Amino acid sequence: MITSFFKTSKPIHYIIFSIVLVSLFFYQRIFVSSFEGNLLNYLKEVACLFVVIASFFTLIFIVTKNHLTQNNSFAALFFCLFMGVFPQILDYTSTLIANLFILLSLRRIVSLKNKINIKKKILDATLWICLATLFDSFSFFFFVPLAISLALYSVFEIKNILIPFFGVFAFVTLWTSFSLVAHDQLPNINEYLPSLSFEVHDFIFHKNTVFSLFTATLLIIGIMNYFFSGFFQNRFNRSSIVLLIFIIAAGFTAFLCSPTESKEVYVFIVAPSAILMANFSETTKFHWMTDLIIVSLFIVTVLQIPFNIS
Repeated sequence: MITSFFKTSKPIHYIIFSIVLVSLFFYQRIFVSSFEGNLLNYLKEVACLFVVIASFFTLIFIVTKNHLTQNNSFAALFFCLFMGVFPQILDYTSTLIANLFILLSLRRIVSLKNKINIKKKILDATLWICLATLFDSFSFFFFVPLAISLALYSVFEIKNILIPFFGVFAFVTLWTSFSLVAHDQLPNINEYLPSLSFEVHDFIFHKNTVFSLFTATLLIIGIMNYFFSGFFQNRFNRSSIVLLIFIIAAGFTAFLCSPTESKEVYVFIVAPSAILMANFSETTKFHWMTDLIIVSLFIVTVLQIPFNIS
């Protein structure tokens, strides 16, 4: 029933999704968080809302341009549902900006499968990840999917491998020059290095319970469905789905290594998880399971917003 409504992409779907995201954003940022009403704060909120909407449509662009899914709205639907499950991530402006830059880097990484302008795409992806690292240090983990993509898309050559290193060097040089001109001092490297936490006790007892259970279920359902069904039915996107799994793994690793109280890194997993679940919805023979997952996520969202389940 639900899957049939979103099975074919329609403009009305994206209008609905945009309204949902705007409503969720203002509820979390204005009503839940402490907000002081003045012109400067309103401008900041509008700018942050633009980042969220831009991230949403960047995801849609990645999916449609690279044919990661069929002509449906499942990826957009799951993106909105996941944002509703974890509304706390909307409180972290810098991480939302970093996530937008990560999505822009993924746009270049996934498009490597076309094998057109390979060097430019690798350099662009490197620079986007570097820029994201300025806003959230855990963005550094996404250099791993970039390296994996070179092997998956058969562009693993010495000259291509060296491009990310030169890209990082160029970015550091430019950032250092800017810091010297603007602040008359060298940038503090420690500010841009992730603060890692490996305490298993903290992970078990203090990490977000909903997120942990959801991620485990998502990976089991999505990955098992891919290997037992999608691997044979979707040969064209085989490498892209494997890459998405590595992207989710990178985001989940950032979550494991983040400080106990950190919730903002959840956002890095939302977009790739949405694409993975969209592929699941397309390839599974049990459409009732997709309906069940969508309804379950919707219920969690409804409960999460007023009761702040974590």
